[in-house]
Amino acid sequence: MLKSPIYIKLKSLNDFARLVCSLERIPIPIYEYNYQNTDIFAAQLDTLNGHSITYYVDNIKSGENQYLSYKINNNNEEAVMVNSIKDTSALYSPIIKISVPPQSFLKPARIAAATKYTGIGLRDLFSLSKLVAFHTIYEESTLPLFLFPKTESVDSDLSDKESNMKYVLGSNLNLTDSSDTSYFYYVLLEQEIEKYFMKFSMQKSTAPSFSNHIDEHGFVYLKIIKLYDIHPLIKF
Repeated sequence: MLKSPIYIKLKSLNDFARLVCSLERIPIPIYEYNYQNTDIFAAQLDTLNGHSITYYVDNIKSGENQYLSYKINNNNEEAVMVNSIKDTSALYSPIIKISVPPQSFLKPARIAAATKYTGIGLRDLFSLSKLVAFHTIYEESTLPLFLFPKTESVDSDLSDKESNMKYVLGSNLNLTDSSDTSYFYYVLLEQEIEKYFMKFSMQKSTAPSFSNHIDEHGFVYLKIIKLYDIHPLIKF
């Protein structure tokens, strides 16, 4: 039986376009359909306990357009819907328009305690960058970094210094295929990140930094995706 998806809302269309297009060898297809009385763009990027994890943005219509175009121009992102592929400097994700989605698509899954990632807090951005960058290089698959507000439930287990940190930046990653537990590795931040990417050098011992472009040589780039609200799947 097809299980209902777990829906996770993103902050903006730019975040969605960055997720499905940027740093991908092949941009991820987008599904457009009506969900909870609003039109959404949705992309299924992962599964957890048989549930597909679907990232989406709402209140959006493609009209006659067939693609979501994404590019960076003068350090600014441009995410627009277009009817055809013309701009060779852009990346394009095809929009698949669903008229009658399966009923299971329309009922968001209840998230049980067993259907969550186990959070593993890391000491610094260096540790997070190394973990995600090495996986990206050697597994040849793109892992996004998700940025979202810190939940109040995290505070009780943290020191006074950590409790003042207001944002979580991290990625879900299993280091072994045999593990029955899914993990989310994260760091706590004092303020929100306004840049689109984190860049990391394996040749230098300098700390990771943030950037709005991905054209400097010698760096591994990791895309940052902002969620609309707290991540519903993290068990701290």
